[in-house]
Amino acid sequence: MSLSHHYRAAQALSPKAARLATRLLDLAIDVPFAWRLSLRLALLERGRLAPPFSNTDLVPLTERCDAAPPGSAPIEQARGFIRALRADRSGPRDT
Repeated sequence: MSLSHHYRAAQALSPKAARLATRLLDLAIDVPFAWRLSLRLALLERGRLAPPFSNTDLVPLTERCDAAPPGSAPIEQARGFIRALRADRSGPRDT
């Protein structure tokens, strides 16, 4: 997949899922840096309208993304976005 595909996926997340995905993206050091930078900006823009996090929103983020128990819909959206990025390890092809 290309960076533009992941960018569109970031814009399709709910605002709360985008804010959660931003936190998870910071931990995804196996994603190429250029992608993390670009997608972080897209996620921040998408998540700016999200309500503040509660304590229960942040607890599942301390666990590994692929091994954590199921969470709320925004958490699952955020995890799915990060899993898709990690699955695409071919590196950037377009910007």
